Amino acid sequence: MKTREQLQHLIVERAFKQNSRFKTPTKIIPTYFDFFEISLKYRGVELAGAVLYEEIKDLDICALGGPGKGITSVLCRAAFLKKIGVFYIRESIKKIGGLSEPKWLESRIKEGDRIALAADVVSSGSQVIRAVEEVLQFGAEIMKIIIIIDSMEDDGVKRIEQFLQTNMLDIPVRVIFTRKQLIQQEN
Repeated sequence: MKTREQLQHLIVERAFKQNSRFKTPTKIIPTYFDFFEISLKYRGVELAGAVLYEEIKDLDICALGGPGKGITSVLCRAAFLKKIGVFYIRESIKKIGGLSEPKWLESRIKEGDRIALAADVVSSGSQVIRAVEEVLQFGAEIMKIIIIIDSMEDDGVKRIEQFLQTNMLDIPVRVIFTRKQLIQQEN
């Protein structure tokens, strides 16, 4: 079985939660994907990192990053395979350390660097849009956005694409799995 198929199976088996209650930025939903069930397990990090690496291996980038804690270990695995740096967007501003430079972006990237963004599960798209804004304000150039799971809630991927188009940003967005693909595999 190929790596992508193994990851798909693992997501359905471990991360898909049914008959539950999960709050997205806009509503409460009865089913969701808990990516921590993937990103906190060795096999999940190995598979998701390999799939993400396949998406970035041919890009001319010096770092890979994204929003949220759920994907950090996977970012590290993919970046390790490509031998590049990692960064992440904080959920709240850093208030300790350099008081003259509070920051949202935790990184060693510099202005002008070429990077890729990755997200674990997209619902409304707000975290990815915020990550794009932070990276652009920092002065880096985004070469690709990779979304591991499009939950197909709240039109998140569509909102990301509209944001990019509105801001005249020609950044490809790649979705690895949609909710529909994952649910169909389960049945």
